[in-house]
Amino acid sequence: MDKIKNICEKNKYTMCIFIGMLIFTTVICTNFIKTHFALDTYCVYLYDSQELISHFLLSNRIVSALARWIFDVLRIPLLVNMKILSIIGILFLATAWFILYKFIIRISNKQNNIFYNILIIGISFIIIYNFSVECLAFWESGIICFGILCTVIAACLFNSNIKYNKLITFIFVLLASICYQGAITLFIPLALVFLAYKNKEINKENIKRIVVESIKVGIIYIIVMVINLVATKIFSTVFNYEFRKIGALSIAEILHTIARLGTDMVIKTFGILPKFIYALIISIISVIILLYIFRKKKSKFYILEYIILIASCILIPILPMLATPIESQYMESRMAISFGASIGIALLFFILVLEVYKFKCYKICSIIIICGMIMLNSMYYIIASSEMIATNYLDRNIAQEINNEINKYETKTGIHIENIGLTFDKNITVNYDGQRWLGVINTRSMATEWAAIETIELYSGKYYNQVEVPTKYQEEFAQKDWNYFDKEQLIFEENNLYICMY
Repeated sequence: MDKIKNICEKNKYTMCIFIGMLIFTTVICTNFIKTHFALDTYCVYLYDSQELISHFLLSNRIVSALARWIFDVLRIPLLVNMKILSIIGILFLATAWFILYKFIIRISNKQNNIFYNILIIGISFIIIYNFSVECLAFWESGIICFGILCTVIAACLFNSNIKYNKLITFIFVLLASICYQGAITLFIPLALVFLAYKNKEINKENIKRIVVESIKVGIIYIIVMVINLVATKIFSTVFNYEFRKIGALSIAEILHTIARLGTDMVIKTFGILPKFIYALIISIISVIILLYIFRKKKSKFYILEYIILIASCILIPILPMLATPIESQYMESRMAISFGASIGIALLFFILVLEVYKFKCYKICSIIIICGMIMLNSMYYIIASSEMIATNYLDRNIAQEINNEINKYETKTGIHIENIGLTFDKNITVNYDGQRWLGVINTRSMATEWAAIETIELYSGKYYNQVEVPTKYQEEFAQKDWNYFDKEQLIFEENNLYICMY
């Protein structure tokens, strides 16, 4: 007991910082502890155990498959294990924030500089808590967040002096990838910015070391991605189903993919944030960095390092798509965590590598940007989680209205509805009127072809077969344009129900 007491006394400030980080994380993420449904969660709720485990394995999310199996063995209901995973996810995010902060402070040897500590706490927050809030939205949130934690640990380990650090780094990156492949996009830019700091004195020897070590970072990432690719193919063969298609693209298709996905990510920010806002903030930071380098007559090699850092934040999420057929390509914010962290990465380079905190005017710029981003990111987490729950309520209300109409029809006719068909009006909307679209966070399940029936089943306890809607009804509904639910969107015909989603 005395030994434990001494350890606690010696590390009381460190413990207070971690507890503060955990409390702050819980405050901005508290809505994710409440029962909430992403689009996939409606399907997760209704899939049987074997079907869901197979689904996770097909995309090589082995940890998610294992978690589902454990919950089944322990007979923990899905709604309960959702809350458990959400709480675990919050704990993992806070831990990733804390580890990142502690590593930066340790390598910079600024433990006693209070102002510097506050800056690094803020920058670490911006890196971990970016617009990729979807990581907390899904059933497997705790597992995705564990992948982020493993990635942060891997980037720190790569730049540590422990024995076999490269091998241990590889293990952590691999572990992160079988939690969620999107999590490891953060590994390369984070490892590179630490590498730039370790060799911040620009000379031939350090430049050579930076190049060699950067290649090692890339090799670790490539090997892990190849292992994931092979594992995906193996599971596809075992289950006789190809969940993620693989294909070789032409040079023109590669360039088109980079341009298209890059525009969606950098300019449009996946439609989640106002256009150009992320690009504008990064541009402002970049201009300040360039002014600093030229004004202080720093080596131009810093410019090259910075360009590579930002380019890696943007290009790494796109790389897996370059091995995917055009028709199967898609990207969500949770798949581009590195880009979400790019502002934080740029600020970390600014403070850690260029040591701008020593100069008053740049110090003021840093404080303004960091405080602004902390406020914006925190508000976004709160708003996004609130909008998600609001969308869930609206989806539930429509599903319950449809279930009421089904019950009325069955009572009146004595015919039980067994089949449901889905079609659309001429202007389908992905979010409810009055809501700003925030990606899958508030995409309507009752406007999503692969989640609408599952939502109806969730609130009725019944199961239905999905069937095609007859052409005459499709053509009739295609002339309509609703922006709210109306009973005219339902057509009952014998044991079939045809629904027009608006």
